[in-house]
Amino acid sequence: MQPTSRDVALDDVFNLRDLGGYATADGRRTRWRRLYRGAGLHRLAGNDIEIVRELGLATAIDLRTQGELDAVGRYPREELPADFHHLPMITSLWGLDGIDPDAPAADYLLARYREMLDAGTATIATTFRLLARDDAYPAVFYCAAGKDRTGVMAALLLSAVGVREEEIVADYALSHERVQRIVARAAARGDADAHSAMVAQPPAMMAAPAAAMELLLATIRDEHGSAHDYLEAIGVEREAVAAIEASLLEPAR
Repeated sequence: MQPTSRDVALDDVFNLRDLGGYATADGRRTRWRRLYRGAGLHRLAGNDIEIVRELGLATAIDLRTQGELDAVGRYPREELPADFHHLPMITSLWGLDGIDPDAPAADYLLARYREMLDAGTATIATTFRLLARDDAYPAVFYCAAGKDRTGVMAALLLSAVGVREEEIVADYALSHERVQRIVARAAARGDADAHSAMVAQPPAMMAAPAAAMELLLATIRDEHGSAHDYLEAIGVEREAVAAIEASLLEPAR
């Protein structure tokens, strides 16, 4: 039976979502309950722990910086045993210098995402190799808000297994409302962690416009040919991508 919602409904952690049910160009779909994208899993506690435990996670990949882990905490491995990997997608959080509050959010975000494609190659390649293992699933990868670092990784994974671009864009755009919930929660509670910093961010940094992902996918096509070509260029073996495809896609009917 398919889940009734893509979101994993939690009390205190937002933007944990199932990547199942997305259509590929050849008519297949991604499996439910295999791969999740998330945000702020260091905050899991209480009833949220029990809900996530039911997912049976075998692998957890944290894309946050070392500074974020040191400042606000790590994945709760004691309560949720999993093969944990800290793989920073960027070395430091984005600064606010030079941000034009009137500039389109998609333009700003595209520039940051392109930086990730260049600076995050080791993390991307390692993540693909981890997810090529049969015993990696169910798996989750996540960052602070689950929008940018997680969004780029999700786009590459979905694109690599043949998910249609319109599905990838729609999946990315789902983060907008959920990030707003994170910001509202932080503002209401006056949290002294990384989420509270989101309250003061320019709108461009908290947005998830579909145009940003459309531009990123077009950039990958224009500059690399395809997600497969990009992955091959950074050292991801074709066998690894094929293994992920076998794990994530339902058999053709």
